[in-house]
Amino acid sequence: MKIIFNNIFRILFVAAILLLSVFVFFHPKKTETNILKAVLSNSKNDEILVDLSKRQAGRINVIFESSSSEAIESVYKTFFEKLDKNAFYTNDVNVGGVLSTYKQYHGNILSYKTADLIKNKQYETVEQQAFERLYNPMGLSILPIEDDPFLLFDDFVKSLGSSKESGLTELDGKYYETAEFNLKKELALSPTLLNIEMKKLVELKDSLSDKETQIYLAGSPVHTYFASSKSMREINLICIISSLFIILLCKFYFNSFKILIPIGISLALGMFTGYIVTSCLFDSIHILTFVFASTLIGICVDYSLHYFAHNKDLKLIMPSLTQSLLTTVCAFLVLQFSNIELLKQISVFTVTGLICVYLFVVLFYPLICKNIVLCEIKQLKLRPIDKKQKAMLLAVAAIVIFAGMFNIKFNDDIKDMYVPPKDLANAEKLYAKLSDTGFDYNFVVINGDDEQTLLQKEEQIAQQLVKNDIDFYSLSKFVPSIKRQEENRQLINTLYKNSLKSYAQFLSADAVKKLFTVSTDKGFLTVDKLDMPMLKDFLIDKNTSIMIINGDVKSIDLKNSKVINLKNDISQKVRHFRQACMLLFAPAALLLFVILAFIYKPKNALKIIAPSILGALFSIGLIGVFNQSLNLFHILAMFLIIGFSMDYSIFRFNGSADSNSKSAVLISCATSAFSFLLLSMTSFKLISSLGFILCVGLLSSYILSILLISKISSVQTLKE
Repeated sequence: MKIIFNNIFRILFVAAILLLSVFVFFHPKKTETNILKAVLSNSKNDEILVDLSKRQAGRINVIFESSSSEAIESVYKTFFEKLDKNAFYTNDVNVGGVLSTYKQYHGNILSYKTADLIKNKQYETVEQQAFERLYNPMGLSILPIEDDPFLLFDDFVKSLGSSKESGLTELDGKYYETAEFNLKKELALSPTLLNIEMKKLVELKDSLSDKETQIYLAGSPVHTYFASSKSMREINLICIISSLFIILLCKFYFNSFKILIPIGISLALGMFTGYIVTSCLFDSIHILTFVFASTLIGICVDYSLHYFAHNKDLKLIMPSLTQSLLTTVCAFLVLQFSNIELLKQISVFTVTGLICVYLFVVLFYPLICKNIVLCEIKQLKLRPIDKKQKAMLLAVAAIVIFAGMFNIKFNDDIKDMYVPPKDLANAEKLYAKLSDTGFDYNFVVINGDDEQTLLQKEEQIAQQLVKNDIDFYSLSKFVPSIKRQEENRQLINTLYKNSLKSYAQFLSADAVKKLFTVSTDKGFLTVDKLDMPMLKDFLIDKNTSIMIINGDVKSIDLKNSKVINLKNDISQKVRHFRQACMLLFAPAALLLFVILAFIYKPKNALKIIAPSILGALFSIGLIGVFNQSLNLFHILAMFLIIGFSMDYSIFRFNGSADSNSKSAVLISCATSAFSFLLLSMTSFKLISSLGFILCVGLLSSYILSILLISKISSVQTLKE
């Protein structure tokens, strides 16, 4: 009868995986790579924050440096000609076409500063500025002088730019020119495609750089390319070394390479099951879900190691396997109560992956491992720890935990989790210096019922920014509202009535008369009439626009509009995410204790859970002792430490008198800790910090399990 039930469960297991696989095949889900997306909710404000960050994700800044201005122009032209236009584009506009449209409505357009001067009846100042433009030898009148004697249109066009002059710049005896390119959205959001195009761009940059002219690249895609390329090389090397270590260890301990086959199948199946179930429940899967969940599924190796360490006697380890699965699953189910999608994804991926591996070991190992013959298993003997040594080690652990907790500090700036190479950091500093981007950009989010309402709200803020000499970009800067265009018409007429005859003595009487009778039949300038694709960047949707402000807005009345500073707001969201994770840690630990207390006596449950909790706290305390800052990923690692190390305590407790169980626990800890030790040596700070804390946490949890769990027969520990 038992065989029949096992076969039924095997059929159901395979059928469920196949059914889910077919569903995912016809409903594939994309991988989300935006780290910011991981820590945000689905609220309107958070969606705007993600949208703004994505706009920066494809922007590449190119800096040309040379001692010769002619060489820069030549290299710039060659660079642009060879650039892949199918992958990169610029925000350059058809200047001729745009000016032609503006000219049609020049009677409706004034710069903010000139409009204020006319409103305040400072006609003499307007005349003086007009004479300066008129007689400027470097000036160029866009409209015929008889159509625009005060050169008001020239003044408006000039106001569209930044206070920082663009073009060729001389700095420290060298010439510089900067250019901005954008990677197309579908490429910028795909790690694989981004790396392919960035590799081509870097090769183009290297081929055109020589002793006389240097080209530097800056921007998010550049950092993504170099960081991911280097990290992939390092992780691939780590995987090879870790795999060799596991293979040699299995050969030494089990004297067999054959056991690697079922172990590999179980892990691959667990990963696959976690992926397909998560795909069924979420619209997309975040890349960090794979990082954290796939790391945790590594504890599944413990199930296989204990199976083979106990000579494939499933009955002997079944209670420990089940309790290990139950406690780990419950710990990660707590993450479902958070309001953060990443934590929910990690929970689903991990839980389903673990359950799959557990079922595979229980249902299929007795079949597929039947012909694997194990030689006499070597016993790993460790020198016992006496009471004095035990007391000393526990004292050291307590000192590190308490001392570290008093010195603990947090760093929630997501940018500090990545330290760029020196040459890239220097390129960013050079670009900031050349483009005058010393301030953090602030984004003001404007809401309105329609386009004209948005424009009018922007203009109220823009007037204050102009008075405070703060650079800004907005939709209304390029397309004034109809209300403002009507006001500009009246202001121009007022200026003409008060100053035209005395100022424009160089015009004929007919020309002056014509200016007083300008027809307004052409109507008003609107967004749809202006051929400037970049204007779409100012619109989140038809009822929401953004103003980009390069300066401090504390003194500006923003009319109840929301201000977003990407750096500060992202750090605040990361801080909120970290605090949410910290609040979940205690409930997870309490839930585990309740479950273990139900299976064992409360005193013994405390013994089992204590090493994992103290190991996680020890790793955090150690970072505090060395005066280092904790980041979000250190906190997430605490859940992984519990997930990994709880097995050590459960298997040691239930088989504390069994040398095979001891050896399997030691091998499991050694393989995991060694892999994470290698991971801590990578150059990417986010990955290295995760590897370090996991390595320390697992080792300390293992040692504490030896110190806190004595040799008690498992029969005596279970509740009757």
